Amino acid sequence: MSVSTSPAAAENTSPAWTESLGRAIDFIDDPRCPGFLIDAISALVDFDMAMSVVHSRRAKPLLLHETFKEHHARRGLSNYLHSTYVLNPVYTAHCNGIEQGVYRIGDLAPDAYLSSEHYRTFKVKRMVSEEIGYVTDSWPAGMEELVLAIELPDDKVGEISLSRTVSQGGFSDASIAILRSQITVIGAIFRQFWQHSEAGAQNSAPAPLVDDMLDRFGEDCLSPREREVVQLILKGHSGISISSHLGISQTTVKSHRQNLYTKLGIASQFELFSQFLQSLSPIDG
Repeated sequence: MSVSTSPAAAENTSPAWTESLGRAIDFIDDPRCPGFLIDAISALVDFDMAMSVVHSRRAKPLLLHETFKEHHARRGLSNYLHSTYVLNPVYTAHCNGIEQGVYRIGDLAPDAYLSSEHYRTFKVKRMVSEEIGYVTDSWPAGMEELVLAIELPDDKVGEISLSRTVSQGGFSDASIAILRSQITVIGAIFRQFWQHSEAGAQNSAPAPLVDDMLDRFGEDCLSPREREVVQLILKGHSGISISSHLGISQTTVKSHRQNLYTKLGIASQFELFSQFLQSLSPIDG
């Protein structure tokens, strides 16, 4: 595979970046490639921990590589991979059609994450100090997260997540600019690895779509409009955001919310998330 960088981008690179990038290319058919790619990225920006996964609407995230050192952090990663990914801004953005690029995770989060009660359902802790208003149970707190989203075939997206302690300064705009200058080559290597890897072939097997489960949630008792409102609530949108998305008044949103709660036999957003989680059980089986 041939890769190149522009002169402007080259100014932001180092011999360590070039050497590590070459190693990743040499191991393009090897399961170690994602790890070497993260090693290369560490030559561009500082971070404390990283993970590389592939998201699919047909399955839970597939972990390719991680650098989590602490036991509790690995437990948090397991919680994420098995359940909390459903509400994670990256997965939601993937379902909405995220473009390849570098993002602060807070920029991907819907506007109601700080007030949502979904953290109680999905083994997360509400923490206003966190960028998206919560932290997965056992996930290290006080971290700023950057996401490198990579377009993949078959409606999948690769994610390289970088986390750095906020007390150490988090990620500067300059660091983000450096990563953006190299996202094309990073994406090309990730994509070639995925297309040639055994993991990519195995993960292409059909499975129930979480998105389809969301579309079908409440179909036996809710009206089409009420189901649209439910989907936006589950994705973390506020009444104001739902009003804007659907082109209806906030009063109408409130009315739909009350009606759908009655039809579902629930009285709170917490119960709504609990009921939705139960509906996902066929996927877990």
